Amino acid sequence: MSTSENSVSRKVKVWDLPTRLFHWLLVIGVFAMWLTADVLDRLGLHMAIGLALLGLIVFRLVWGFIGSDTARFAQFVRHPRHTLAYLRGVNRGVWLGHNPLGALSVLALIFSVMVQLVTGLFANDQIFNEGPLSDYVSESTQDLMSLIHGINFNVLLGLIALHLLAIAFHQFKKHEPLVQAMITGKRALQPDETVQNQNLRFAGWFAFVIAALIGVGVWYLMSYHASMVAGWLGLH
Repeated sequence: MSTSENSVSRKVKVWDLPTRLFHWLLVIGVFAMWLTADVLDRLGLHMAIGLALLGLIVFRLVWGFIGSDTARFAQFVRHPRHTLAYLRGVNRGVWLGHNPLGALSVLALIFSVMVQLVTGLFANDQIFNEGPLSDYVSESTQDLMSLIHGINFNVLLGLIALHLLAIAFHQFKKHEPLVQAMITGKRALQPDETVQNQNLRFAGWFAFVIAALIGVGVWYLMSYHASMVAGWLGLH
């Protein structure tokens, strides 16, 4: 390859369409949940959005096992020593997907959103609004879930702030186009950049349909058959 060809950046596919859709739908959904609860006081709509996000999170969990390589938990959930090595400056080349530190951020965000959604299922403000499973647990459990629901939302806001700061650092200080990659699915690489993980495998539409059906199924059951779900969980 000639020197002129080496001086031209190349683009590689990093994120598949389902992962990108999940990311932006989650951004919209979390913002909408805050807006409907704290600004508009539309808690019925807040609950509907929460159930939709529950289906979305379930889809992501399934996609984390059967999706494309960069979406799989096995690709970015690493031993703590790898994260420590990354923090010490070892293996600081370009990671196609989440680097070890970014992986911690993603896992923390997903976990916090899951806590928010699950506690919301059992929460009860003792006035007008209650989660779809609140009638199947004791009042003390409702109060505990409501308390965790409120505290965790502040934790979630803090994690989002840290996530945005990290993105801004990589985007503007290190000139890594993370936002563009999450929009287009591709990332530009300079010829001298070292890629830590290559030859990525991308899942097909069959895997996407399976994950989507499971996510939609969870949303449907929680939206219209909560009593049946409570029975499955032994809450009756």
